[in-house]
Amino acid sequence: MRCILFSLLFAPCVLFCQTGTIQILDKESKDALPGVNIIFGQSGGITDIDGTFTFSSPDFPTTVVFSYVGYNNLELKVDRIEELPAVVYLQPSNSVLDQVTITGAKYEQNVTRSSVTVDIIKPDLLRSVNSVSSDKILNKVPGVQMLDGQANIRGGSGYSYGAGSRVMMLLDGIPALQPDAGFPNWGDIPIENLSQVEILKGAASTLYGSAALNGIINFRSSYATSEPETRFSAATSVFLSPKDKAKKWWGDTLRYETNFTAVHKQKFGNLDFIASGLYNKLEGFNQFTNESRGRANVNLRYRKTDRLVFGLSAFGNFGKSSSFFLWDNPGSGAMRPLQGTVSDRMSRRIYIDPTVSYTDANNNRHRLLTRTVFVNNENNTNQSNKSVNQYAEYQFQRNFEAAGLVLTAGTVGAWTRVDSEILGDSIFNGANYAAYLQMDKTFSEKLTVAAGIRYEYVRQNSPEYYLGDTIPGGLVSDGQLISRLSANYQIGQYSSLRASFGQGYRYPTLTERFVTTTFGGFSIFANPALNPEYGWSSELGIKQGFALGGFKGFLDGSVFISEYEDMIEFTFVFESNKIGFQPRNVGSTRILGYEAGIAGKAELFGIPVNLFGGYTYIDPTYKNYDISEQVRNSVSEPVNVLKYRSRHQLKMDAEASIGKFRWGWAVQRVSHVINIDKAFETVPPINIDLFGIGEYRDLNNNGYWLLDTRIAWDNGRIKITALCNNLLNEEYTIRPALIEAPRNVGLRLDYKLN
Repeated sequence: MRCILFSLLFAPCVLFCQTGTIQILDKESKDALPGVNIIFGQSGGITDIDGTFTFSSPDFPTTVVFSYVGYNNLELKVDRIEELPAVVYLQPSNSVLDQVTITGAKYEQNVTRSSVTVDIIKPDLLRSVNSVSSDKILNKVPGVQMLDGQANIRGGSGYSYGAGSRVMMLLDGIPALQPDAGFPNWGDIPIENLSQVEILKGAASTLYGSAALNGIINFRSSYATSEPETRFSAATSVFLSPKDKAKKWWGDTLRYETNFTAVHKQKFGNLDFIASGLYNKLEGFNQFTNESRGRANVNLRYRKTDRLVFGLSAFGNFGKSSSFFLWDNPGSGAMRPLQGTVSDRMSRRIYIDPTVSYTDANNNRHRLLTRTVFVNNENNTNQSNKSVNQYAEYQFQRNFEAAGLVLTAGTVGAWTRVDSEILGDSIFNGANYAAYLQMDKTFSEKLTVAAGIRYEYVRQNSPEYYLGDTIPGGLVSDGQLISRLSANYQIGQYSSLRASFGQGYRYPTLTERFVTTTFGGFSIFANPALNPEYGWSSELGIKQGFALGGFKGFLDGSVFISEYEDMIEFTFVFESNKIGFQPRNVGSTRILGYEAGIAGKAELFGIPVNLFGGYTYIDPTYKNYDISEQVRNSVSEPVNVLKYRSRHQLKMDAEASIGKFRWGWAVQRVSHVINIDKAFETVPPINIDLFGIGEYRDLNNNGYWLLDTRIAWDNGRIKITALCNNLLNEEYTIRPALIEAPRNVGLRLDYKLN
C-alpha cells in the first residue's frame, strides 16, 4: 500500500516536471555561446556564460527553437526528452541579412539594430581585389574617400599632410593611430587575417575618444576554428603605360608590385594560435615611389575557463620606402619628382597587445585592453622620429536581461613620448585620460535607445620656450564632456528606422602644435596656440531588408549634417617672418548631405550576384566664409566649398558566380575637387602657377571614372584571380601634383592547405 501511495505522489513529477540541460556551441569554433534565445514549448530563456540552458518542460512532444544574432536559427521537433541532444551546434550565418557589428555599441548586435550607419566589408572581397594595404579596400565604401593615406568620411576631413586624423582607426577595438601625429599607418593592419572591417559614419567620440570626431574604421581579426587552417597567397601586378605616353619615364623596364602572404590558425586545447605574415615589394609608376616591406603577426588566446580568457598579440612591420611630394611638371614630368622633394624612409613599428576578459558570477563582463607601440622612422629629409605609445582601457558591461538594458562603462589612459626632428628635435610627452558611460535600452522589443557621455582630459608637456613661443611651464591641458543620443525602431525583422546625434571633441596632436619642417619647398610652421576642435553630427536613416524574389539584402538611405567649431586646417600664411603653411583654427564649418546604399545578393537569369555600393552627396561649406578674409584667401576658387572635398561619389562592386568561376566589376565616379589650397595654384609671393597645378586642374575639371574588373576560378582549395584595374586608363589625381595609378593588370594565386 505504501508503494502505491508513494508512486501516486511522485508520478506528477515524473510526468510533468521533466528537466534537463542543453549546451549551445558554435558549430565551427566549438566555443560556448552565451545569450542564445531558446523557445521551449510555451516557455523560454537564454543560455548562461557557459552556453548552458536548464529547462523544465511539462509537455512532450514539443518544438525547441534556438536563435542567436549572427547565426542561423535552428528548430528541433522532439517527441520525448531522451531525443533532446545534450549539445546543440549553431551554424554562423553567411547571409547579409544577419551581419553582426560590434563597433557602434561595444557588443555584438545585428546591423539592423544599430542606431548609426555601419558598413561591413568581408575578407572575401579583400582577397578578390588583392588589397595588400587596408586603405585600398576602403575606397570601395560609399562616403569614404582616401586622400594620400588619410580617411575622409562624408566630407568630415580634408588633407592635413599626415597630421590630425578625424577618423579613428581601430585594430580589434583598440586605437591604432600613431598618437603623436594622429596618423593611420594602414600597412600595420594584418588584412590577410581579418574577419571583417566595420566602418561607422558620424561622431563616435563618447565611446572611442577625440580622434573619432568623423567616424571609426575597426579592423577585426579572425580566430582559430575547430579545424586547423593554413592559407597562402602570391600576387603580381604590372603597371602599363599611361594614357599620355609622354608621361612614361621608365622606357622598356617593368614597374610592378608583388606580394606574398601566409596565415595559419589552430587550436591546441584551450589555446588559440594564429600566425600571419606578408612581404610586399613595389617598383612604382611614379619615379622614386618604391617600397620593400614585411610584417608578421602572432595572436594567442587562452581560455583558462569559460569565464576567464587571456589574449596576447604581437605584431611587427618593417620596411624601406621612397616617395615624392610634388611632380616636376604636369606634362612629361608628371610622374617624375620636383628636385628636392624625394623622401627616403626606413620604418620599424612593433605592437604588443596583452588583454584579459572575465565574466563574473553575476554575468558582468570585465575587459582589460592594453597596447604598447614602438615607432622608429628614419628619414633623409630631417623628418625622423621615435616614439613609445601606451594605451590601457578597463571596460565593464552588464546586461540586465529582464529590463532590456545593456550598460557599458570604462576608463581609458593613453601616454606617448616622442623624439622627432620635425618637432624641433625635442622631447615631448602627451597623456589622455577618459571615462565613459553608455546605456542601450530596448522598449517593447522594437525601440532601442542609446545614450552615452564621456569626459576626456588631455595633457601635453613640451619645452617652455619653443622657436620663439613661450609656453608657461611647458604644459597645456584641457578637458571636455561630450554626449550622444540615438535610437533605432524595428519596423520588421530586417527593417529599421534610426536617428542619432553625437558630439565630438579633438585636441590638436603634438605634431599639429609643434611641426617645423619643409615639404617640397613649402615651409610648415608650428602653432602651439592651437585650440581644440568641437563638433557634432546628426543622422536620420532607414535600412530596409529584402528577401524577395531574386534579391536578398539591404537598401539603406540616410540624410546627415555635421558641424565643426574651430576646425583645424593647414593654412597658407604670408607674413613678415612666416611664408608657408601653418595649422590654424579656421572657424566654423557645416556639411550637409545624403547617402543611399545597397548590400546583398541577387539572382540575374539564375546567376547569383553579390552587390555592394552606394551614392553619397555632400555640401561642405565654411559658415564664416563671408566674414573671414583668411578663409577666402586660402581657397583656390571663389566658391564657398571646403578644401579637398568631392561633392558626388558613386561606388559599386558586383561579382557573379558561375560554377567555379567568379566575375567581378567595380565602378567609381568621383566629382571634381573644387577647392584646394590656393598657394598650390598661385605660389606666393610671386603669385604664379609655379608647379602647373592650376593649369592641370583647369584642363582636368570633370572628376574621374574608374572601372576595374576581375575573373577568378575557385575550386575551394585553389583560387586563381586575374585582375585589371583602371581598365579605361583614366588619368587623375586625388591630391595635387601626384598622379594616381594608370591601367594595371595582375594575377593572384590563393591556396588553402586544409
